[in-house]
Amino acid sequence: MRDIVLRVAGLILIILLPVGGFLLWEHYKNKKLQEFAYREYEINKLIRAGNYSKAKELIDSSSKDNPFKPLLLSYELYIGTHSGEKVEEGKVIEEIIKTLKDKELLALYRERRAYYLFKEGKLQEAMKEVENIKEGDFNYPSALLLKAQILRREGKVKEAEEVLKKAKERGSESYFANMAQALSLVGD
Repeated sequence: MRDIVLRVAGLILIILLPVGGFLLWEHYKNKKLQEFAYREYEINKLIRAGNYSKAKELIDSSSKDNPFKPLLLSYELYIGTHSGEKVEEGKVIEEIIKTLKDKELLALYRERRAYYLFKEGKLQEAMKEVENIKEGDFNYPSALLLKAQILRREGKVKEAEEVLKKAKERGSESYFANMAQALSLVGD
């Protein structure tokens, strides 16, 4: 009888150990996620208050495995734009693209990277990035406008006009169609 009790107790222990370990691991992961969420909240609050330097410090001191990393990097871009603090825009955008999982936002940051490359005069790289934005992406119309600008800068005026024509056809009364019309009229 005692042997059966020991076997049952051993079996229960064998079952409870992995279950307990799993529950502890889940508790740990939830606690870390809450810490990351609170850090993001603090950074957001500092940015809204205009305390960009402190917000940047918190971003820089955040762990690299933070699930909010793309958002924190977006905050870093915002800080660079609104505070005059030096931010390596190209590197930050590349890092966002690498870590981002949301496909819709990925198209947005691809366009942002293409625009950055366009401003830097890296037209071939900008064109490659813009061509990663597909017709089904929400920002396709604005990507067409950027593509036309890149083509014009490369001296490919006829191709640029074709792209602008396509943008106008996508929505005759839309903002992007009106911008395409304006760019067509302005020329170089």
